[in-house]
Amino acid sequence: MYNKEAILYIFIFIFLLSSCGVSKKIQSPDMLKEETDYLSANDRRKFDYFYLEGTRLAQKGEIDAAFDMLRQAAAVDTMSASVKYALASYYLQLNKPQIAYDMIKDAARIDKDNYWYGMMLANLAQNLGDNEQAEKAYQTLIANNPQKPELNYMLAETYAQKGEYQKAIDSYEKMEQSMGIMEPITLQKVKLYKALKNDEKAYAEVEKLIKAYPQEIGYLILLGDIYLNDNKDDKALEMYDRAEKMEPDNGYLLVSKANYYNRKGDKERYLGEIRKALSNKKIDVETKVKILTDYLSDLLQKKENLDQAYQLFSELVDMHPQEESIYSLYAEFLLSQKKYKEAGGQLQVAVDLAPNNKQYWLQLMGVNMQLGELDEVITAGEKALTYIPDAAEIYMYMGSGYAMQKDYDKAVDILKRGISHLDENNNTLVSDYYGQLGDSYYLFGDKDKAFEAFENALLHNPKNTGVLNNYSYFLALDKRDLSKAERMSGDVIKIEPDNPTFLDTYAWVFFQQGNYTLAKIYLQNALNKGGDKSADLLEHYGDVLFMLGEVDEALQYWEKAKNAGSESEVLPRKIKDKKYYEK
Repeated sequence: MYNKEAILYIFIFIFLLSSCGVSKKIQSPDMLKEETDYLSANDRRKFDYFYLEGTRLAQKGEIDAAFDMLRQAAAVDTMSASVKYALASYYLQLNKPQIAYDMIKDAARIDKDNYWYGMMLANLAQNLGDNEQAEKAYQTLIANNPQKPELNYMLAETYAQKGEYQKAIDSYEKMEQSMGIMEPITLQKVKLYKALKNDEKAYAEVEKLIKAYPQEIGYLILLGDIYLNDNKDDKALEMYDRAEKMEPDNGYLLVSKANYYNRKGDKERYLGEIRKALSNKKIDVETKVKILTDYLSDLLQKKENLDQAYQLFSELVDMHPQEESIYSLYAEFLLSQKKYKEAGGQLQVAVDLAPNNKQYWLQLMGVNMQLGELDEVITAGEKALTYIPDAAEIYMYMGSGYAMQKDYDKAVDILKRGISHLDENNNTLVSDYYGQLGDSYYLFGDKDKAFEAFENALLHNPKNTGVLNNYSYFLALDKRDLSKAERMSGDVIKIEPDNPTFLDTYAWVFFQQGNYTLAKIYLQNALNKGGDKSADLLEHYGDVLFMLGEVDEALQYWEKAKNAGSESEVLPRKIKDKKYYEK
């Protein structure tokens, strides 16, 4: 798939260049003759026709036909730089950069002085990692175009990619000699001097900026930050103090000073600077959220003074009550503290303020799912779909909610509705979606459609462990295609050998095959890896023990399953009759 509008633009651009005389593009028969005078008269007529017809078709938007003409023109005249340049542009649009590179190398070799051929060659060489060719191409361009000092920037990038940092710096300085001191160039030179471990020259570069722009407080802060990062705390504070005399309430200065006090271990002044930054009306909300995110990360890492976070959020919400990003960040912090109810409250405000934000809805539904508030999951999903009806993830969450309520017909219905909104290129989501649909179909009682959905899920992601596990478990329950169930479950165990749920499934497949000894081994492994809290797993282990003749031990595990909250309908009969019954 390629962009026809982009190719049309390239053709028109080439045509305009021809008429402007920038390069040897062909516009008239006389110009064609000038470039193709080594051709026979007959070949020159053919070339003229194919090339000009290609240009005409391109202007009409008939791109495929135009390039057929150009390819025929190239076959007639293998030395036409114009055609090779046009074809190179075409192959770039087709995402075939190597073919384009070969074409433009030929074009630039044939017409060495052409600026546009040289630029495409240099850029493609750089993008494809051919830094030697890129260096040569940029050097040629600079030599031929002394009025374009900005070319030194691209040459410097090439040197930097090669690890030749001093040459890169020299190229930047040549550019500065013509264009003056500029922040982006200075910052690049600072990075390169740091890479060369020449800190003094890096500092000197920022000092040049400060001298050139004495009223720009940001450069003082920048130099202070570099000093702070290099553990030169006193010099950092000197820069911050100079900046503070110019603008004491500058938000970025407050953040930098906060980092300084944090480095010095002065927690009180650290928090004070954070508070001043967050209350500063000159700082935009996005920056404040970043400041608070960094601060929270520090608090959570050190696991101290977490109460300060709640106060900061309260102050920030009072100042910016309509900014949903603050509520979202607050919810994330609350979730880190396992305060799900409170997090849900903040997310509810976020979705009210930004109802078209899919991520907020998914977070809210996830919190409600965690709380077991399934009605809230479904209610939130219904409301979300009024704003974003094409969000397949919302349908999937709602399907899970209905399934957990054992309302399987509604689960199937909502999941079927969502299928049309799946992005077929998102294999992970599509696989999970059909896996959920398969679970719901099976529990609804439509097993054939369930297995069909599982197959569809695995078609999009053959290593989806959740689908492989559930598919193999349901096959085992039905004693259906047990060899396939064993293979799929075995694949899951290879991926996650310590997951007790997956080990239980593998054991259950062996149980249904009558291989009770292997089933016991894998169930013991599952119990040792945390499965001793699962009522289903405990019941399965009791079933295996019974089949192995260990009836008393089987009863013990059936009792444990009962005490663990088992919902198995046959478990009470097993305990009462001291006998195994199938589900």
